[in-house]
Amino acid sequence: MRVNRIHIPRRVRYLLIPFGWLFGQIVRFRRWCYRRQIFRSHRAEVPAICVGNLAVGGTGKTPHVEYVLSLLQKDHHPALLSRGYGRKSKGYVFANNIPENQLSASLIGDEPLLLHTVYPDMPMAVDGNRLEGIRMLCQDAPKTDIVVLDDAYQHLSLKSDLNIVLTEFPWPYFKDYPMPAGRLREFPSAVEDADMVIVTKTTALPEEIQKDVWRKKLGLKEEQPLFFTSYRHQEPIPVTSAARKIPVENIKDILLVTGIGHSQPLADYLREHYTIKDHIKYPDHHRYTATELEQLRTNEHVVMTTEKDWMRMQEDVLKKNVSSLPIFIIPISVQFLFEEEQRLFNQIIQKL
Repeated sequence: MRVNRIHIPRRVRYLLIPFGWLFGQIVRFRRWCYRRQIFRSHRAEVPAICVGNLAVGGTGKTPHVEYVLSLLQKDHHPALLSRGYGRKSKGYVFANNIPENQLSASLIGDEPLLLHTVYPDMPMAVDGNRLEGIRMLCQDAPKTDIVVLDDAYQHLSLKSDLNIVLTEFPWPYFKDYPMPAGRLREFPSAVEDADMVIVTKTTALPEEIQKDVWRKKLGLKEEQPLFFTSYRHQEPIPVTSAARKIPVENIKDILLVTGIGHSQPLADYLREHYTIKDHIKYPDHHRYTATELEQLRTNEHVVMTTEKDWMRMQEDVLKKNVSSLPIFIIPISVQFLFEEEQRLFNQIIQKL
């Protein structure tokens, strides 16, 4: 489930706390049943790495999944399995069997489509049933020896070999509360089942990070490693013929269009280099319409957006509207704040 970051007035939040407590208790009981093997969880036929979180909304899973895949492909034959949030298709879909001109966000989801664009030869599939999805994926790609799961921390019927939980630096789970009072899928105590935690989108300098304080607030055990990462925004890339005619160094004023969970870091970065004349914000995983894109044509400025938004702008019914717009994307990548943490993380992943 994904939700937008809508501000809830304090009085309303107080009224919703009992419902959040009840929801949290129900989910806690479910996790307890799996821990006690009242409900059975099963290992897949190949090792599985889960990249998930406790909160709804974007915590930076896609760039971290991309980083993990980049490490694994050096010594393994990795594959990706995602639920494919926002897709219109049902059941299991193996992306590599679909012709490139037929792949779309509505078929496999914007995040899997983006990762498939980055790693076109890597086996990738979507399925809401993770255990069955891995079985089918290994049939379609027999060389697969490890699978990375995008957003499966609450999928307890599958016992992952490594659970990575992400939480945002600006809004960590210890400051939040279960839905509907907050945006947590379960109480923070659920982090007990994680093998490691990554604090993402960190804006503080390394010398400002008090690791012991963070470990205590996050409720981590001694054996649970803690890592801090941030985003590295890259140079704008033109993705339409109209944009390729515009030298990047000549761009001054831009129109920012986003449909992601948290667009503020991107906006802050772009303001350092350009004047944002307007920022059109849509909900996370927004499906663009021809009318919305046609309205951008009246704008006289360059359009900048995210890689995930660009995936959703390439539906067949939209290509005619998009092709003549001067659209640039801003790729992002993950960087660790501490070199020793990056070395440890890489070692853990590469030893699986």
